[in-house]
Amino acid sequence: MTEWAAHFLEQYLNISNERAKNSLHLAGLTGTVLLFITAVTVVIAFDSIFVVAQNTNGLQGGDIAQQNILAPNTVTYTSEVLTERARQDEVAGVPQVYDPPDPSVARQQTQLARQILDFVRNVRRDPFGTVDQKINDIRQITALSLPDDIISTIVDMSPDSWQAVDEQIVLVLERVMRESIRESDAPTVRNRLPSQVGISFSTQESAVIVAIVEDLIRPNTFPNPEQTQIATEAAVAAVQPVILTFARNEIVVREGDRIDDADFEALQQLNLLRTTDNRFLMITRALLASLLIMIITGMFIARYEAWLFENTRYLLLLTVIFLLVLMGGRIAIATGQIYLYPTAMLALLFVSITSPQLALIASVDIALLFGLMTNNSLEIATLVCVSGVIGTLVLQRTERLNNFFFAGLVTGLANTLVVTIFNLIANNSFGSSYELSVLVLFSLVNGLLAAAVAVAAMYVVTMLFNLPTSLKLSDLSQPSQALLQRLLRDAPGTYQHSLQVANLSEQAALVIGASADLVRVAALYHDIGKMVNPAFFTENQQFGGGNPHDTLDDPYRSASIIIGHVIEGDAMAKQYRLPQRFREFIMEHHGTTQVYVFYRQAVNMAGGDESAVDIADFTYPGPRPQSKETAIMMLADSCEAAVRSSGPSSKQQIYEIIQQIIDDKMRNGQLDESRLTLNDIKAIRTVFVDMLQAVFHPRINYRTASERKPKTEPSVQTVPANNVGDAIPATQETGVTRPDETRQQDMRSAVETEATIVTPRVDIDLLDLDDDDDKPMSEVPVLPRTGEFEAINGNSKLAEPEPEEDEEIEK
Repeated sequence: MTEWAAHFLEQYLNISNERAKNSLHLAGLTGTVLLFITAVTVVIAFDSIFVVAQNTNGLQGGDIAQQNILAPNTVTYTSEVLTERARQDEVAGVPQVYDPPDPSVARQQTQLARQILDFVRNVRRDPFGTVDQKINDIRQITALSLPDDIISTIVDMSPDSWQAVDEQIVLVLERVMRESIRESDAPTVRNRLPSQVGISFSTQESAVIVAIVEDLIRPNTFPNPEQTQIATEAAVAAVQPVILTFARNEIVVREGDRIDDADFEALQQLNLLRTTDNRFLMITRALLASLLIMIITGMFIARYEAWLFENTRYLLLLTVIFLLVLMGGRIAIATGQIYLYPTAMLALLFVSITSPQLALIASVDIALLFGLMTNNSLEIATLVCVSGVIGTLVLQRTERLNNFFFAGLVTGLANTLVVTIFNLIANNSFGSSYELSVLVLFSLVNGLLAAAVAVAAMYVVTMLFNLPTSLKLSDLSQPSQALLQRLLRDAPGTYQHSLQVANLSEQAALVIGASADLVRVAALYHDIGKMVNPAFFTENQQFGGGNPHDTLDDPYRSASIIIGHVIEGDAMAKQYRLPQRFREFIMEHHGTTQVYVFYRQAVNMAGGDESAVDIADFTYPGPRPQSKETAIMMLADSCEAAVRSSGPSSKQQIYEIIQQIIDDKMRNGQLDESRLTLNDIKAIRTVFVDMLQAVFHPRINYRTASERKPKTEPSVQTVPANNVGDAIPATQETGVTRPDETRQQDMRSAVETEATIVTPRVDIDLLDLDDDDDKPMSEVPVLPRTGEFEAINGNSKLAEPEPEEDEEIEK
């Protein structure tokens, strides 16, 4: 899009392409800043911008609110209406006070029972009365309401059975009446009577006992109005006045709700019965807050993440993510779910797609804004800030999903601490802290939810914007990737070279704190352009198979092929939808260096006249490395190629090769825009020396050594000329042996072309070593890891490797 717009401006407005790109970049950066400030202001002052001025004139109790009525300022007052409601609720809840059980009631009912039983005994003993007369006589007892079947059972009962029933009735009645019986308790007591009867009685006898006793039961406990009144007055006196606090912008009456007495009282206390409008002040406050965090974030990016200013699309993406999280927070606050809203997902997502440093500053920014949106709440601001900071510090290896959920769990625990700190005193104790328990649960769930949302968002961002996130890098690093498989088949030497460069780059990045995962995976793809003409690059040429550059015999065409692997690689990366960041590695890993060997051939063909040859035809398109990661890979690529082509026999020679390459890159200004420090370069050099020594150390051919005969006198043979410190032998391109004074330029040429010199490798395994050289080399030191070497105030703790004195090799 930028290229098209720049071409349009160049064509129709007669503006140079470079100036057009700079203008578009500045416009994009300015637009991003304006978008951020405007959007933040709108989100913070949303209610003031989109809600019309509140018109509460003429509102009365019982009216329906036509809109949300917000508190114009923070007010605390004692609500008489709610206090009176609380008193009424307390009065309604005061239980009736009763006197102790009255024993006279039990005595009275027992005497009555005795009289009734004596009467029944006399009726039963009447020798002249018929059964019907006896039934009718018992029916006349007014204190009882016995069914006819019970009366018949009484009349037909034997004297002994009746005597037992008589005694049991008195016993059960006395037992029951000893307890406190209120008017409301009488039905319950009657229902429990069957269990009071002895088990020796038959069913009919038990029914007679229950029927008589239940008619004789009377309440023996009665209310005490005086004591009840005293309890009611005490309960009313214990009611504390209800104190209400309405924070600024808090909803007093929701749209559609009926205004009751408490709402009307609140409107009076807030002076909302007349029109007020403070929208201008609210918008101004939001604008100042957005400007403040814009200044803070801009200064941070300018000092620590300046590359973002060069990549406006990336900066715009981060801005949109920040605004989406902020708008989600506005919705959560409006719905009262702020403790569940996973704000830490912003920090976790920023760690995944940018850097922990930017995630920290974003957490501070959004915490400030959340504090404003929640009416200057220090608790919410602290909760948001702590969750973001803890999540950033805990999340390390973002390519592993379980690390996200571990970070979410730790974030949730930190949230619970913050909530407890701010709410512990308000709840007085844990025993009565139901609300605190709920907040603690919400805070813990918040952390886990943040991890889940961050993983989902990272997946979406990766798919939509093709960013080199940890998920994308993990996927692209798989050997089963189609492009890597094609590289392995079409250019196996380049594939092996890329693996070595990836290992070197990763270890160097770990030491200086750069993105190790990014540079490792990008290195696997940095030379994919060589698949177009793989045979023109030395690592893909078969031993003794000749060099196609000799057949071509055209330095311009050869240089075009060599340089073309960068351009072809960029086109191939675009075709396979590799992240834009990978394309930067492909274009920058040679910077603006020259294919020097073919340049010298062209000069020789021009009779030595350098003015007749345009050096631009032999120069890579660049640009120079713009980041630490691309600079690391440039150095790793050059060092691996040079050491591989030279076949060094000692650590000293490896050190000299690497030092020469680094000096050459620095002298030509290739590292000027990479932000690498001298301490970083020293650390990188040490890592390269240690690793390349482990890869290219000499090995003993034990078969040859075992067949060796004793020597009468030493036979000294010089080390092959492809070692550092000797003249580079004749190349297959020119057939001309270079003089000793040009070996430095030739070594640089070999490094920069990676293809033009086809030097016969001397397998050190085949060398005839003397007895002293049969012993193994010294142990390769363990590579440094992140944190072992730190640059503090410009002083690196990484020790420069000491060159070793290698023993002479006798042929």
